[in-house]
Amino acid sequence: MNVKNVSTSISEDIIITNLTGYITLADVNTWFNSFEKTCYSFIKQDKKFKLLVNRKGYTPEHYSVQKLWKDKLYSNNILENSIAVAFLLEEGDILIHLEKSNTKGNVMFSSNFEQLIDWLTNYK
Repeated sequence: MNVKNVSTSISEDIIITNLTGYITLADVNTWFNSFEKTCYSFIKQDKKFKLLVNRKGYTPEHYSVQKLWKDKLYSNNILENSIAVAFLLEEGDILIHLEKSNTKGNVMFSSNFEQLIDWLTNYK
């Protein structure tokens, strides 16, 4: 079963945001409101943060859901304030492609939550 999770939480300097399950446009908006508020709690204090984006088990209702998610994630200055970004994804072709094509040292893709948390925790 694909349980929906559109929550965001903080663990020290790591923001963990979840967008998993069967996701609609309304879910993306709900997720982003929480995500943006959490990120701006750091930005307002001039503090940088690390980001874990959990999309493991993400099933968009329609291609427009994926487009909205990307537009929201990449359209403002939230990512500019992050030190490092880790994406938790399902095993498969998309993950393999992203791992192979990633050229940024402060971005990581994996299907292993613990690996990403360790990488973020130790990222300087």
